[in-house]
Amino acid sequence: MVNIFDYIILGVIWFLNILSWAIIINALLSWVMDPMHPIRVWLIRFIEPIVSPFRRIADRLNTSGLPIDFSPLLAYISIQLVIAILQSLI
Repeated sequence: MVNIFDYIILGVIWFLNILSWAIIINALLSWVMDPMHPIRVWLIRFIEPIVSPFRRIADRLNTSGLPIDFSPLLAYISIQLVIAILQSLI
């Protein structure tokens, strides 16, 4: 018998997968698209609550003056860890 808890976990996993894809798409679009483009604005509004705490952590990293923002990468890795933990519960 399938537990309702399993369906809730699967829904959270789906949402986290969508969120991780949005982070990847936004990072790739940042190379070719203006930040004020409506698609980028929507993506930034969607992912910024997740990425902003990692931006504070990434600011402390010594990147030797490179203009690379590692906060999307840190957020993506964290989301993937949470997905792995949730999948082990099913």
